[in-house]
Amino acid sequence: MNAVSIEALTKELREEQVEVEETSLPYALHIHGYDYLNKLTSFQKGHFYVQDISSMQVAEWADPKEGDYVIDVCAAPGGKAIHMAEKLAGSGHVEARDLTEYKAGLINENIQRSRLDNIEAVCHDATVYDEAAKDKADIVIADLPCSGLGVLGKKVDLKYKMTEDMQRDLAGLQRKILSVVHTYVKPGGKLVYSTCTIHRGENEDNARWFEETYPQFRLVKEQQFLPGREEGDGFYIALFERERHG
Repeated sequence: MNAVSIEALTKELREEQVEVEETSLPYALHIHGYDYLNKLTSFQKGHFYVQDISSMQVAEWADPKEGDYVIDVCAAPGGKAIHMAEKLAGSGHVEARDLTEYKAGLINENIQRSRLDNIEAVCHDATVYDEAAKDKADIVIADLPCSGLGVLGKKVDLKYKMTEDMQRDLAGLQRKILSVVHTYVKPGGKLVYSTCTIHRGENEDNARWFEETYPQFRLVKEQQFLPGREEGDGFYIALFERERHG
């Protein structure tokens, strides 16, 4: 949300004939019953953006502090990066990166709608090392390309398209990206790894691999969110902290 109280937004949405329900997060609402998101005046004004509540846990776990520098390495369309920028309350800076100019453009559209000025969209390939970012970030968000098996309820066709070979390739890509972007975390900083899948090879197995390969990082906590058990889609998050002298 952008400078609008939860009470004011609830009233505004209901006036637009949107059905609104509370969630487990005090600043988040579950909305439904609308035809087209972009027609809602409240959305056009940047009073809210849409993100699954399980995805919102990334910023909750990252818990940014005033003045933090954040790099989101695969950010499009920008929901998690914008959430981080909002939590920073005008302080710090968020680099919302993605692979192509098109994806950076999607992020920019959402930044402009949100009217936040502590976030920028950057076109950069997460598999390519960026020397300028070494030891720069208090928090790195690595919400990486995955098999998407946590969102089958919304993308049923994935069930028929995804193969074991594709899952292995994705797990390999995730490790390749993590092997690059962990270098951007400053000593004492955090890395949040997440996917929207329930595939162990892309989740817990990658977390074990990362902790064993980069012992300067400690796994603080991890969780597999399952649809029907928790709110929202299937989702996985692992929070790592880099030691202060390593």
